[in-house]
Amino acid sequence: MDIGIARENRPEELRVILRPEELRDIAASHSVIVEQGAGEGIGIKDSSYEDVGARIAEKKEVYACSLVVRLKEPQEEELALMKPGSVMFSMMHLPGNPHLRDLLKKYRIIAIAMDEVENPLGEREIEALHQTGYLGMEKGFELWGGKPSECVVKIMGYGHLAYGAIQCAARKFARIIILNKHDFKNMREHIPGTDILVNAINWPMEKRGKEFIITRDMLILFKKGAIILDLISNPPGQSPIETMHPTTLDNISYLVDNIIHTSCWGWPGLDPVNISKRYSLQVTPILKEIAETEIDNLPEYIRLATHK
Repeated sequence: MDIGIARENRPEELRVILRPEELRDIAASHSVIVEQGAGEGIGIKDSSYEDVGARIAEKKEVYACSLVVRLKEPQEEELALMKPGSVMFSMMHLPGNPHLRDLLKKYRIIAIAMDEVENPLGEREIEALHQTGYLGMEKGFELWGGKPSECVVKIMGYGHLAYGAIQCAARKFARIIILNKHDFKNMREHIPGTDILVNAINWPMEKRGKEFIITRDMLILFKKGAIILDLISNPPGQSPIETMHPTTLDNISYLVDNIIHTSCWGWPGLDPVNISKRYSLQVTPILKEIAETEIDNLPEYIRLATHK
């Protein structure tokens, strides 16, 4: 199979989905084409990919492959370069992104969503959830600007994302208060005195755009200089925080009524070297199975993440 490894092209996005170390075995059995400069953001030269048997090419040739691999969700101009019936293996986040679902159908691209590949326990095989929480929390302290030990942090949720944020805040000796679903109905009581409010809950699809935990009129209850940090970058209008919309690595925060909002679509990009290594190690064995199996005969755990 011919496999294209695409370069990420979002502003300030330095990660690469596969490193030469993990790509070596795949390149020994398949034709692998790596987009020029794919790894330069984390110091990987094109020659390092060539040394393991891959070929370096321009974007158009990479996207002409039967199987294209990248990290972030593809954009329309990239899907338009692909051949009908070819496969895109990347993060997709399709439940909250009907526009991307429509584009995949328009260009007749088969999608394998990295974020939907799960083990028998229902846990994601390709993820950096704890790291997302940790890195997001670090950025929250940076935006807040004071001494972390004097910061009151309130975290909504207690899953993997929340745990990363809790660990980061604890290591900085911040005062941490965990809010659960029973607290969400009384947020007007919990907001006062909060320096950083962290959202780490995956808001149910049926409530998105209809119900909010934090409404705009509540912003007046926050302390001056407070931060609202959303670790789950839902598409616009889908966050449980009415005034929140996704931000990017090159424009990571914005103000609403003097309250700093941040919800980066790609928090792990704040640590490109370590996250690239993590994803590369996680993706490689799954990519091998995809490359060595007919699309209609994929293992069930990959088939369940496949959209035709």
